[in-house]
Amino acid sequence: MNTVDIVLSPELIETYSSKPVLCIVIDVLRASSTIITAFANGARRIYPLADIETAQKKAHAGALVGAERNVLRCDFAMFGNDPGEYTAEKVGGQDIYFTTTNGTKTIRRCLDLGHEVIIGGFLNIDAVVCACGGRDVLCVCAGWQGKFCLEDAFFAGALVQRLAQSHSIASDAGRMMAELWELHREHPLDYIMGSDHFARMARVGKEGAVPYCLTEGVINIVPTASGSNGDEIVLRGLSY
Repeated sequence: MNTVDIVLSPELIETYSSKPVLCIVIDVLRASSTIITAFANGARRIYPLADIETAQKKAHAGALVGAERNVLRCDFAMFGNDPGEYTAEKVGGQDIYFTTTNGTKTIRRCLDLGHEVIIGGFLNIDAVVCACGGRDVLCVCAGWQGKFCLEDAFFAGALVQRLAQSHSIASDAGRMMAELWELHREHPLDYIMGSDHFARMARVGKEGAVPYCLTEGVINIVPTASGSNGDEIVLRGLSY
């Protein structure tokens, strides 16, 4: 039987599987949700960037750029990290260069270790389950600046619970987060409102995106990454 496990911080990824597996990068609030939404609204490709300097150069060259640090949009970028900004009118048929505080770095880290990478969130959870068929899976929580983040682990628990019929849960982290999901699945917003990152967003008036980011299974697209070892990373949206 295939296995599923949860990495509660990207700082721990090297301690997990030494063989290539399918990594699901999770940044519920908000990089995963923003990327998934952009593809649902017709974006052609998304290029995750690790640093602000590269994103700024792309913006000055006329590229479409989404950039966020510490919850807020960078002033040189057209978009921040709010899924509501990525409308079909603005991103349909477009390539986007994208950098965030946590999510885009985690994508690079998983790819550089030789893993396959897809992007998961509540919005596309059903499609992600389909993509996991016949694969060993690591749910990699992007967290916050290397630290544990409740909403990412909460989604990872939801995903593990969905996969439990076809996959063996490989560790206590997976079992614990699946149990956490079962405890709070009926009222996810109430639960996440008590998290550190909700408080960060609320302090700067960005908490309005949270209910949307917790909506389950409304998008059938799985963003899939290619590129590693210093090469340019490209995300493309695959339908399931």
